[in-house]
Amino acid sequence: MGSERAGNADGSIPAWTGGITEPPAGYTPGDWYVDPFADDEILFTITAQNYKQYADKLTPGTQGLFVRYPDTFVMHIYPSRRSASYPGFFYENSIWNATNTEFVSNDKPTLAERSVNKETFRPGVWFPIPQTGGEAMWNHTYYYWGKSYKATSYGINIFADGSYADQMLIDRWFAPWAMPAGEIPNDSYFKRNGGPVLCASQENLYPPRTAGQMFGGCNSWTENDFDAYLYIPGQRRVRKAPEIGFYDSPGTGSDGLRTSDSRWVWAITGSEEWYEYGDLKKGEYYVPYNAYKMAQPGITFDDLVRPGHLNPEYVRYELHRTWVIEGHTRPQFRHLSPHRLVYVDEDTWAGVTGEMYDGQDKLWRVVESYNINFYDQKLNFFWGDAHMDVISGRYSSSSSFYNIGVKDGNGPPVFNGDPEWEYMKPSGLRKLGVR
Repeated sequence: MGSERAGNADGSIPAWTGGITEPPAGYTPGDWYVDPFADDEILFTITAQNYKQYADKLTPGTQGLFVRYPDTFVMHIYPSRRSASYPGFFYENSIWNATNTEFVSNDKPTLAERSVNKETFRPGVWFPIPQTGGEAMWNHTYYYWGKSYKATSYGINIFADGSYADQMLIDRWFAPWAMPAGEIPNDSYFKRNGGPVLCASQENLYPPRTAGQMFGGCNSWTENDFDAYLYIPGQRRVRKAPEIGFYDSPGTGSDGLRTSDSRWVWAITGSEEWYEYGDLKKGEYYVPYNAYKMAQPGITFDDLVRPGHLNPEYVRYELHRTWVIEGHTRPQFRHLSPHRLVYVDEDTWAGVTGEMYDGQDKLWRVVESYNINFYDQKLNFFWGDAHMDVISGRYSSSSSFYNIGVKDGNGPPVFNGDPEWEYMKPSGLRKLGVR
């Protein structure tokens, strides 16, 4: 995976010994996820009064939350649990990739690390021993959450006073890069530009004004730009939607509080690399981890939502090593956040926290991702996140929080099921769309 097996010098980060290899007692396949660490006690709590004592283990974004919300933001620190685990094939392929995977040769700087040579890669970590920020970003953007997942998801946009507007939709995400070639349809649409790497579709269910709207699309081995199409019920038409997945265009359903490229904290998007990355670094930070407490059935948005940030009583923080990837926009490009960082968990390549700075290089948005090991599948994915605007006091959470759907009779995400490929094609959206 590219992580360090050993713990740190003082033992506050333990050695990795395989992660969660079997579901905990009481777990029923297909049901909600039992918290394997429910008996862990809080080691200590960081507050606005004492956070400077721990500043060397707090990101600038986290420190900014203490400054912005001194009376309400706290961090409960739990024992560090290196719970990450993956299928055997994924480890084996990652070892092979370490000395084989390579980018397609390209002399143009903005394309130099934007396309992987398909013949040099097997489904695993792409660059387990990353030498550049671009390699690390590729690992992170295309980190492993199985070959597919489908879920009824719930998102929220929260106003500064803590009131919120919620939404419900169906998420369909596929990772063709993690699939054997025989599992990808023998369809000319999925053979373009070397075939798809990542595909996604979202179908709106609520609120009524957006119900029935849906999009679908893929990027490809030779073109990272998301080729997306949008079905609009009122028009009964499918239109090309170049803004979906495009750099700093608004994230779907976010009321402008997320950019398209802030998926998974910060992900590669678009046809060219707009950012120049600094030297790749690693550090030890208190970050959200093992968010099983947030994932229990019966929790509502009223339980989770607080002005400015999510309820700290539902957030578990642990000390972990993370890759630190920092980028500044190249002179010829303009982005809402010219300077940003993502902190990527060493054991999973999943983003755990990040920062976006505005045009004056002032802290603007702080992102936290609340991830768990979906141990029935041996993969890591987020249960929810929070994109917090520390200037306006508003924030947004992506479509996730699957347990909110208990009232609707819904369950947790289904990973590695049969992909519904038709939702990724304009012809499929036209056929499946309803008024």
